Amino acid sequence: MRTLHQTLMLFAIIIIEGYIVLSTELLAIRQTIPYVGSGTDTVSIIIAAVLMPLAFGYQYGGRFKPRMFFGHYITIRAKLILNILISATILLIGMSHHFVLWFFTLLPSLGIDDRLLQTSIYSILFLVIPVYLLGQTVPLVSNFFSKEKLSKITGKILFFSTVGSFLGAILSTLVLMAVIGVHHTVSLNFVLLAVLVLMLSKKRFSKSVLYIFVVALLALLFNSDGVMNYYHIKKNNQYATIVAGTLKNGNRELYINGNNSSRYNDAGKKHDYIEFAERLAISPIMNSIPAKDILVIGAGGFTFGHQDKTNSYTYVDIDKDLLEVAERYILQEPIGDNKIFVPKPARAFLNSTTQKYDVIYLDAYLGGASIPEMLVTQEFFKQVKSHLKDGAILISNMILSPHFNNQFTRNIDNTLRSVFPHVSRQVINENYNMWSDSERLMANVAYIYRHEESYDKGSVYTDNKNTVFYDKPKSMKP
Repeated sequence: MRTLHQTLMLFAIIIIEGYIVLSTELLAIRQTIPYVGSGTDTVSIIIAAVLMPLAFGYQYGGRFKPRMFFGHYITIRAKLILNILISATILLIGMSHHFVLWFFTLLPSLGIDDRLLQTSIYSILFLVIPVYLLGQTVPLVSNFFSKEKLSKITGKILFFSTVGSFLGAILSTLVLMAVIGVHHTVSLNFVLLAVLVLMLSKKRFSKSVLYIFVVALLALLFNSDGVMNYYHIKKNNQYATIVAGTLKNGNRELYINGNNSSRYNDAGKKHDYIEFAERLAISPIMNSIPAKDILVIGAGGFTFGHQDKTNSYTYVDIDKDLLEVAERYILQEPIGDNKIFVPKPARAFLNSTTQKYDVIYLDAYLGGASIPEMLVTQEFFKQVKSHLKDGAILISNMILSPHFNNQFTRNIDNTLRSVFPHVSRQVINENYNMWSDSERLMANVAYIYRHEESYDKGSVYTDNKNTVFYDKPKSMKP
């Protein structure tokens, strides 16, 4: 007869397995963001690589029967332990920062550059088999409830499995990744896998227990603070891997998800595109009375306008850890009393305020694979436009093709011009090669727009109707 303690232990196994699977899915999405981005396309591949193997795992686990295998009798308990050991071994590679970095560095060297293909290969190698094996846990554990009423025990099993999934979704992202970091959240999963083996093993010092504890210790090592410090990772939360450090030339660099987001040194030198935007929008109003209101979407290292002690700045970024990292490692001083930081998604912030600004600087587009899809739509740009004062200036920095040599660049341009008529476009890095057919040739491109409440878009000159004589300025002198 099964005791209450045994029953609780079985339900605990189900909860832990549910947590690990959901947490692994979210960690895989988060770990791959620096390499393949966070778009719905790559995320959908990872979700599919979890859901389908999970379904097959349920199906196979329900059909499994104890049997001889290579001279060994595999019981349900032994099958459960073996599944966990294999899963832990594969996940040790697929979830650890050093190996993920190595893997996504290797793929391009093999000529595999497509993000979707990279995500698919990663998912097949490191997610499909572990999830398939872990998915067998629920139907295998259900064998220990064989004498219970089927509908009653099925409902309980599904309830506790869903509770585990709920905890994996909420606890791992909203609490653990934010508080202890992604790397320690990964380590916790391996500790839980070790706990599962310990709970399932009849002997506390078996080979299986020893093996899983070795794997757990390796996971703790591979995802330790020491490894993070080796890679100069200052924060590793649910949003980004933030790397910051001082180079030999004295420049202090900030990398967010692998993208060089900020540069600063003791002489106040910044990235060219930041200095370009400051010359246009900030230098002419540096000592304005009254002070101008300036909104920066995409805080980076808070270098934009850092020397301006007069105007009022609001920096908006989803990642709350950026301020601490920037002040400590990049600016090496507080951002200033005339500046505030709002750790909030850009669209949520714009929805929550009616304030209008004299300058809005959009710098949330990291380039590469890290394109925030919700910040490139016509609806978003209309939101931004509604927060411009009459006569205000909008500047955006984007990583695009200098000569419109890919569809993404053309569509961004079309979208911007649909909202901001007669917007100017300036390539900051002189990375022009008009003879190149490469779609991957990219540069910092600034879009510049001056807002007027009553704006006449004008008309088109034709041979039949040409008013250029009346329209052109009467004096061409500045």
